[in-house]
Amino acid sequence: MRIRNKLLLAMALPVVLLVIQIAAVHYFVLQLQSAVIFIGKAHSVIEADFKAAEEVARLRSSVKQIPARYVSADSEESEEAKGLRGDWERLAREIDTIRASTAIAAVDPAAVEAVVSAYWEVDDQYRQTEGVIASGVSELDTLLERAIFIDKALERLSAALNQLTIELRKQLQLAVDREREIHDQPAIAGIAIGGLAVVLLIAFTWLYVERHFVRRLTGLSSSMLAIAGGNLRTALPSTKGRDEIGEMAQALAVFRDTAAEVEENNLREIASARQRLVDAIESMTEGFSLYDRDDRLVLSNRQYRDLLYPGMSELIKPGVSFESIIRNAAEASLVKDAEGRIEEWVAERLARHRNPTGSFVQRRGDGRWIEVVEHRGSAGGIVAIYTDITEKKQAESALLEEKRRTDEANALVLEKNRQLEALSTQLSKYLSPQVYSSIFSGQQSVEIASKRKKLTVMFSDIAGFTETSDSLESEELTALLNSYLTEMSKIALDHGATIDKYIGDAIMMFFGDPETRGVKEDASACIAMAMAMQQRMTELGDEWRARGLEKPFQLRIGINTGYCTVGNFGSEDRMDYTIIGNEVNLAARLQSLAGLGEILMAHETYCLVNDLVEAEEQPATRVKGFRHPVRNYKILEQHDKLVEEGRMIRVAEEGLQISLYLDKLSAAERKNKIDSIEGVLKRLRD
Repeated sequence: MRIRNKLLLAMALPVVLLVIQIAAVHYFVLQLQSAVIFIGKAHSVIEADFKAAEEVARLRSSVKQIPARYVSADSEESEEAKGLRGDWERLAREIDTIRASTAIAAVDPAAVEAVVSAYWEVDDQYRQTEGVIASGVSELDTLLERAIFIDKALERLSAALNQLTIELRKQLQLAVDREREIHDQPAIAGIAIGGLAVVLLIAFTWLYVERHFVRRLTGLSSSMLAIAGGNLRTALPSTKGRDEIGEMAQALAVFRDTAAEVEENNLREIASARQRLVDAIESMTEGFSLYDRDDRLVLSNRQYRDLLYPGMSELIKPGVSFESIIRNAAEASLVKDAEGRIEEWVAERLARHRNPTGSFVQRRGDGRWIEVVEHRGSAGGIVAIYTDITEKKQAESALLEEKRRTDEANALVLEKNRQLEALSTQLSKYLSPQVYSSIFSGQQSVEIASKRKKLTVMFSDIAGFTETSDSLESEELTALLNSYLTEMSKIALDHGATIDKYIGDAIMMFFGDPETRGVKEDASACIAMAMAMQQRMTELGDEWRARGLEKPFQLRIGINTGYCTVGNFGSEDRMDYTIIGNEVNLAARLQSLAGLGEILMAHETYCLVNDLVEAEEQPATRVKGFRHPVRNYKILEQHDKLVEEGRMIRVAEEGLQISLYLDKLSAAERKNKIDSIEGVLKRLRD
């Protein structure tokens, strides 16, 4: 009989007992798990029931206060109403928790139905009462009636919850009793059946496996280990058995005989392979050497001897030490690096040979360059390959010389580039950064050309500059003017303005070319820049007064938006990037009309930015070059600043625009605005 069949037959009974044990334990564990889950869910439902009862008690107390709270109350929702709604929502959540639990399936359905019915009755009474309160009814009788109805409904709900708690506690006690009853049964069944299975397995192992399998396998294993150790003449166990162990013994005998034959064949193959290896090494164009762990030559080819040690063929033979070979080579002046320092070089070469780290280059006495690649083999010896790289080194020398010449040329180019960069930096001071960038990036060509674009133009001028300059020395005036222009230019560049030119104490700037963010955005940026300049001038005025200036500078600013001609004007030898047109002239006229510290803007600019600033329309004025009077506006404040100071309420979203100037509204006007907003809110809710 096969060993597998014997083992399966002998182990069938213990396996069956183990299966029975697993099934029994699994059954009892499922029963115990079911009881524990029900107990947990029942506890959760009882806890929710208690919380619901507490909410009912709280609601009953709150409901009794309804008549007193809502008699003559206004229609706005009070804190008490919010609190009552919160109590009701918490009650609803607890009722939902009770209904959602699977534990109530074990309770009398009538008790659950009583809770649900009472809850819906309370819900109906509560919603009716909310409707009465929301309608503004304040009669005491009506409110008393609603409070009584809710209280009675809550009383019935409280009774239903108490009955449900009693039913749940009964089922909980039954589950606890069941859990205690079956708690120890899985362990008892597992110990009993498992113990019996263990006893049967021990008996089977002792009486059958030891005699029929272990002893025979031990003998077979000893024979196999001996053969693996190379003893092909070791004794083998009996091969008379008809089972697998007997077949293994027969196979081992065949294997031993075959291994002996293979060993003889391998010895012949090794000798043949060694000869083929020697032939291959001899055919290599590189030198080859193999040294053992004691640094004695094992194998080398003819190229190794001819390339490294010409005239020393009698010395280069197996068994010679590496130190002896290299010392003789150094003494024969075959190595350039060893000249005048033979002992030092031999020590260095031995250290590198015994601890190979890759390739290195060696210069020979006849001028050749040899690349040496050494690495340690698995048996501890050193394998080395020697390649003649004289042509490569000569090519590298030529490349290094060429690189030196190239580096010199590059250094000259870099110096020229540095000079050009310095010149470019100096030239940039005479151009607006946007114009400078567009020219040097290639976006704009330097030629006489122009185009029509809608731009926002700004002129700023210092009021009373002539009178102030008469009282200052030229050095002081120059420093003061440069300080003013520097501060204004920083603000202009921060806001993205293109500075056209400085005209004495005046500055001409525009937005929209060579870069634009859109007509509205350009106008908004210009307004923000103008207000920032006025703010900075106020700060500078305080600083100048502290330094003794009696009449600090004050700005007048004019802004206009319209189509202008922009581009390069002049001759082929000298040109200027600027703008021309009536819209430019209008901005200059508005600047001359502005008062001290004021900003005037034309009507088109106002239309673009009226949602950002508060402005006051000035009387229409006739200006030179325009047939009709020009509408203009004086900027007062930015909306964002008014909002920040609490003087304005502003909401600007898609589909919604609200602007309220609080400091301009009387008490009656505020009441009217509130009524209007509430009317809008009511329409939105409906």
